[in-house]
Amino acid sequence: MSEVERDINPYPFWAPRYWGGMTVSGWWKLLRGNHFAVHPSKLHWAMVMAVVSPANSFAGMLQNALYSRRVKQTELIAPPIFVIGHWRSGTTYLQELLSLDERHAAPTTLQSYGANHFLLTESFITRFLGWLLPPRRPMDNVEISWNSPQEDEWALSTMGLPTPYQKIAFPCNAPPALDYLDMEGLSEQELARWSDALRYFFQAVTLRTGRRLVLKSPHHTGRVHVLSRLFPDARFIHISRDPYTLLPSTVRMYRAFESTQSFQVPPTEGLEEFVLRTGERVYRSYLKHCGSLPQNRHCEIRFEDLTRDGVGTMKQIYDRLELGDFEPARAAVETYTASRKSYKKNSYSFPAKWKDEIEHHWRDYFEYFGYERMGNTTANDACSPAV
Repeated sequence: MSEVERDINPYPFWAPRYWGGMTVSGWWKLLRGNHFAVHPSKLHWAMVMAVVSPANSFAGMLQNALYSRRVKQTELIAPPIFVIGHWRSGTTYLQELLSLDERHAAPTTLQSYGANHFLLTESFITRFLGWLLPPRRPMDNVEISWNSPQEDEWALSTMGLPTPYQKIAFPCNAPPALDYLDMEGLSEQELARWSDALRYFFQAVTLRTGRRLVLKSPHHTGRVHVLSRLFPDARFIHISRDPYTLLPSTVRMYRAFESTQSFQVPPTEGLEEFVLRTGERVYRSYLKHCGSLPQNRHCEIRFEDLTRDGVGTMKQIYDRLELGDFEPARAAVETYTASRKSYKKNSYSFPAKWKDEIEHHWRDYFEYFGYERMGNTTANDACSPAV
């Protein structure tokens, strides 16, 4: 067992991989776009995909025949709420808190990874196949089930849309779809296809839940200018966190994903640079466009404040964004935040050489969100950010 594998939560061999909901066309595009470069030790997963993708295609066609017209006629209950922020900044926790409100609904794990057919298959899978999932995510202690809130970015991947997350499938290849971090450089056709797929998925989840949607994707942080045009009056909640924590935590996330979800043997180097540069690009776009959002549609909070005073911070969000009366959700938020007091966060340390890189690539993040830089360190020191 490698050092990386020892550092992540067990992911059983029978658990479905994140690409397991793709149709034949989506799987073929992913394979072809990566030159069929499957490592021999991962061929069994490619063979599994060769079996399950036709089943997904059949279920998807059947769902389209039964539900497509109803989905297209479905209107969103209210303007969606987008939770945005850098990877590992607390977006999952914030989405979970917002989803406690019975007026809200977040896409679930099943809906995201089974985006092509969940209207048809959700009841069966959630009832009989819960044992397939591991109890926790690979990279942290967050519990997971088919009904857990999930990122809609995974739904886009499942539907065959380009997403930077597809780097995880083939980590030895050049990172794909980086233009989708900020939507710059896309053709009109590419942007329209992405927008139509996202809207259709939101409509399908709305048809299932009948509630206001709470969406979460760190990728959306660089897309606020596009999302605000697609969904007028949408709300955006940005959560920030100590940048010295974000780098090692995000690197650990990618290593955990690549160790458990890839079709190649992941490289041992290069992730730090990838995380720094993608974060830099995302926040160049966010800081350029966030000022154009009206005050009642956009707010910014800190992870540190949310964990210190979850109820008070949530009340401020509701008031600022005019989400309605907070009182119906207060009891659930109080109970959940109290239960999380014992949650064990991961601790991190990283070589001091990355301190300067963090401060260089993310200097605008430090300045805009008001995080202090560390003092001088020697080359042999290890930095241990507070978490």
